[in-house]
Amino acid sequence: MIELLQGIGGLSAAVALGNRGHSVLVLESTSKLSPIGAGVALPPTTRQWYEAEGVLTPRDTICVPLEGIEITKWDTGELITRTAANSAGKQNAVHHGDIQLALLARAQQLANVEVRLGARVADLDVKAGVVVLANGDSVTGDLIIAADGVKSTLKSEVCPPEAVVPLSTGEAAYRFTLPRDLLESDERLLELVRRPWATRWDGPSRHVVAYPVRNHQLLNVVLIHPDGGDAEESWTSVADKSDVLTHYHGWDPALLRLIDLAPPKVPNFRMFLYPPSPVWVKGSAILLGDACHAMLPYLGQGVAQAVEDATAIAAVLSLITDRRQQLPLALRAYELSRKERVEPIQAATYRAREQLHLRDGAAQAVRDAQRRDTARSGKNSDVVQMQHSYWVWDAAGAAEKALAEMMSAD
Repeated sequence: MIELLQGIGGLSAAVALGNRGHSVLVLESTSKLSPIGAGVALPPTTRQWYEAEGVLTPRDTICVPLEGIEITKWDTGELITRTAANSAGKQNAVHHGDIQLALLARAQQLANVEVRLGARVADLDVKAGVVVLANGDSVTGDLIIAADGVKSTLKSEVCPPEAVVPLSTGEAAYRFTLPRDLLESDERLLELVRRPWATRWDGPSRHVVAYPVRNHQLLNVVLIHPDGGDAEESWTSVADKSDVLTHYHGWDPALLRLIDLAPPKVPNFRMFLYPPSPVWVKGSAILLGDACHAMLPYLGQGVAQAVEDATAIAAVLSLITDRRQQLPLALRAYELSRKERVEPIQAATYRAREQLHLRDGAAQAVRDAQRRDTARSGKNSDVVQMQHSYWVWDAAGAAEKALAEMMSAD
């Protein structure tokens, strides 16, 4: 039995392992999964993986395949450049709750996967492979996959104390979704949800991105802004809509009209940075997804890298024939292959912020001119180019190669 704890990463791993014949128990802390949250990005290869695993179908409408992204001037809304999808395929926009429910439905179709809702984990014994639940029950597995997200409480059972302390980035994200009918009376705003394009405004110390989800029936809006809090405060809060408007005073009038349609109280998610996790494996437990490589949102790699983790661990576990002798090697191969992949992406994600949030007007003008020139030559610019460079990766092959090398050297 393999136990997985919470979230998109955990459910993705449960499906991958279940499809390969492993017996899996999923422990989910919430008593009912519902479509809450906001939009997330699925690179084309991630969507293809979900289709191959039976989570999505090619005609699923919960994902909106985006033709590309339009980058506009922050204060006027003038189009700077339009970047189309590349040869790898189209970025897909999907509501977090929708993909989570699709994963849950697929997991529940598999006879060898049990999903236990309302199972909050209170403690973890990595040596014995025992999970203790808040109700006092305990369960044992050959492997425990801790996929409990960016605010992981289980990471401290695997990593040293210094690796679990969040560092404030000094930024936070207002996030909200708007139903299409709210936008019907404003043609400019209606275009944002009707057309299969993302729109981004890059301004001084801030940027905003908007794109359609749920078959163009919802517009997802994310507004990154400076945050004056510290790491001791809550990760999440709510802000008055008037505060959001103040943060973006002087920006594109269409964007301000969009913000004016937001709810009176807007969720505000404070963003923290973790140093690369020194270890992902301890005893019979591994970390997966945001629990070990939390991604800032600038490159849209959060779900993609969790899915690659799931792919890698499923690949190596399906190759071993002697659990006692080979499981430790499989877990080390998983850790090695994935750390080599995600740590450069984590670093690049932080660098992307610098391109998005240039404060100096002259530097912005140079950047935007470069973007226009690059688009004229048929290429992608700065942040979009970085995004596309990470879309194609053989996570299973990399993990299998690492395992083969370890087995031959052992």
